[in-house]
Amino acid sequence: MITIVGCNKGGAGKTTTAVNIAVGLAMAGHDVVLVDADAQRSASRWYAERENKELKPSITLIEKRDNIAQTLKALDLKYDHIVVDVAGRNSRELLTGATVANVIIAPHQCSQLDLDTLQELQDQIVRIKDLNPEIKAFVYHSMASTNHSVREIERNEFSDYVSEFSDLLCLKSIGFYRKVYKDVISDGMSVLEATNVQARTEINKLINEVYS
Repeated sequence: MITIVGCNKGGAGKTTTAVNIAVGLAMAGHDVVLVDADAQRSASRWYAERENKELKPSITLIEKRDNIAQTLKALDLKYDHIVVDVAGRNSRELLTGATVANVIIAPHQCSQLDLDTLQELQDQIVRIKDLNPEIKAFVYHSMASTNHSVREIERNEFSDYVSEFSDLLCLKSIGFYRKVYKDVISDGMSVLEATNVQARTEINKLINEVYS
């Protein structure tokens, strides 16, 4: 199964989401390859730390740029799950990868700058479905506020906005803004390997919702 984690806006927690999903799927016993298709190489640096510390479960990482469609198709014959981290912009990697992917997970914060890019993503999905009609595009509410006085209002605003786009599905799962997500990246870890129960629960809910 091929999953693209990407959107048209940087800073939405894209790489964080990708690496946590990859480790979670590996923990469930799947053979997982993480594809770093972003020139910033954030996923590759995370993976290097993981390898240096010999952390388990093991996953495979490859780097690929430009047209990634054929590479993803070949990997799909060898691995249970391919998780692809693409740049936070309208990239060639996002578009070519989506032509062969099963799922797009598009992390977005509840900010006007993030949500304004959903129209572009909707237009892309419409065109991609001409080549890949079975693809599903999920919008993931990332870096959500933990402040109880605003979190419900923010969530309602987010889901209402996403509902305006017929080809985009708003996930029920939410990733909240928690320091642990940043802390574990520098150690080559996932929050699933840390002690923060809330963060672990969030990632498990995301994986269960998308892949079950």
